[in-house]
Amino acid sequence: MKTLDVVSICNALVDILVTASENDIQTLKLNKGIMHLVDDARQHEVIAHFKNTQTTKELGGSSMNAIRTLAALGSRTSFAGTIGHDAFGDLIQSRMKDLGIASHIQKVDAHTGLCFILVTPDGERTMNTNLGASCLYDEKIVPTKDIEAAKIFHFSGYQWANPTQIATIKKAIRIAKEAGTLISFDVADPFVCRNSRADFVSVIEEYADIVFANREEALLLYESTPEVACNRIAESGAIAVIKLGAEGALIGKGDNRYHIAPVKTNVVDTTGAGDMFASGFLYGITQNKSLEVSGKIAATLASDVISRLGANVSAEGLSRAKAL
Repeated sequence: MKTLDVVSICNALVDILVTASENDIQTLKLNKGIMHLVDDARQHEVIAHFKNTQTTKELGGSSMNAIRTLAALGSRTSFAGTIGHDAFGDLIQSRMKDLGIASHIQKVDAHTGLCFILVTPDGERTMNTNLGASCLYDEKIVPTKDIEAAKIFHFSGYQWANPTQIATIKKAIRIAKEAGTLISFDVADPFVCRNSRADFVSVIEEYADIVFANREEALLLYESTPEVACNRIAESGAIAVIKLGAEGALIGKGDNRYHIAPVKTNVVDTTGAGDMFASGFLYGITQNKSLEVSGKIAATLASDVISRLGANVSAEGLSRAKAL
């Protein structure tokens, strides 16, 4: 019997969100809509630019976003990561405790990772990520018993930041495979996909049971259309979940294909949309729902989160998802 629903190892970050203009993006010489890995000096420069602007804080990191939303839905979750001995690290631990997430958090001698996110009027988010302590975990952090006890082990492509992180995730994948735990892989971002394409394709073909990718990531992985990417992933034996933004999503398993219609909403901030989509889909799978129903739950959560600033699903959105 599996006693946990979803367990993850990921960068434990704090997201700091700010409303920005197109001029801010240009002044700071940022590439709009993508994640930038930055050092302390560069992050301080970006933060200083908004010193008189109100900000919003929340737990961050791709898989953490998914895990905390799953916890809010009532799923039994577990999370492993590293933080610093500072107030931001304390915030992460406090929020995890409040949400009932089983913690495998370790503290290291570095500042807690921060992601400073600029949200422009079109709802697009431009991320400036200083990984700090979040990328300093190693194989000792792998929660073996929790992975063995979970229905799903979920991780993201963001973990391909250094050899130690990659080795840690690969160890966790092997444990999951041996335990009959489903392996869920969210490609996560075109930036990391572009740098690690060969490794990602290998992980998909050899290990993954569920794969999340958006249109651009699908193109980078297979140099073709979302439909071709869906076919290639399904041919490997995994469930393909290709997110198509305003066009919904395409899900493939074996020879079956399902189009998930988008849920109409007013786009305010796209931060966390993909992560919440993943959380909704995984929630459906752990509740033994069909691929179509799981996709509808995913679309409901993604629609809700982009209707407000910050990667948080509303209580109403959670209720609508559970009602499905």
